Amino acid sequence: MIAEDFELVKAIFSLVDEGIVSGYDAFRLEVEVNDDYILEELTVEKDSVEVTNAETDFNGAALYDLVQKLRALAKARGENWSEFVISYRHGEKVHTKFKY
Repeated sequence: MIAEDFELVKAIFSLVDEGIVSGYDAFRLEVEVNDDYILEELTVEKDSVEVTNAETDFNGAALYDLVQKLRALAKARGENWSEFVISYRHGEKVHTKFKY
């Protein structure tokens, strides 16, 4: 991952991490990226229970902007991914996967 990509992924992680209202043990953000919009699904695990309707307090427009910037950098390098997943469990590494 290139340095600019890394900074954008860190910003996406921070936005989501700080925006999960009731805390969490783990989360997974799946994002499908299109030219004009993104579809995202956030799965939050707390006390071994997974939910997709956890209360959040983050700016969706900021997430959209960060994701579109990340995709633009990838496209400029000839990478054409359409989805990515960022996941994290407390005390472990942040994992990012791109789907082409």
